[in-house]
Amino acid sequence: MKDTLMVYYSLNGNSAFAAEELMKHIDMDVERLKVRNEPKTRGFGKFLKGGAAALRGSDPGLWPVVADPQDYYEIVIAFPVWAGTYPPAIGAFLKQKPFRGKSVYLIGCSASGNAEGAFGKLTDALQGNTVLGTLSLKNPLKNKEEAAEEIRVFAARRH
Repeated sequence: MKDTLMVYYSLNGNSAFAAEELMKHIDMDVERLKVRNEPKTRGFGKFLKGGAAALRGSDPGLWPVVADPQDYYEIVIAFPVWAGTYPPAIGAFLKQKPFRGKSVYLIGCSASGNAEGAFGKLTDALQGNTVLGTLSLKNPLKNKEEAAEEIRVFAARRH
C-alpha cells in the first residue's frame, strides 16, 4: 500500500496552487479532477451557476479518475469552497471512487478564508473515514507567501 494520495479540483487555480505547495513538503501521488461541464471562470454567472450546482450536488461529468484511494493509507482533498460547501467535482469523485478506513486531510480555498461549513459537509460525506486535519486558505493566489507558510506548517504537523 502507498502512503499518500492528493486529490484536488481547481477552477481558478487556488487549489492547484495549494496542491503544488503541498507537494514541496510531502511525497505523494497527485490526481487533479477534471470535469466535462466546467462552470464559467469569470463574472457573476460563475458564482451563481457554480454555487447552485454545488448546493444541488449536480453531476459535473467527471472524467475517469486513475488513482484508487483504497491503495493509499491517507488521502488529501483540496478544493475551492462554493456556496459554503465542496464543489460537485469532489462529490462526483467520492461516488466514482468510494473509500473507507482512510486518514483524510482537507484543504479548502475561499475568498473568506472560512471553509468550516464545507469541511463539515465533506466530513459527513466521508463516513467510514477519519478526518485528521483541515486547512482553510484565504485566496491563496492573492496571498501566496502567507498561504505557502500555512501549507508548510500544515504539512509538518499532519502526523
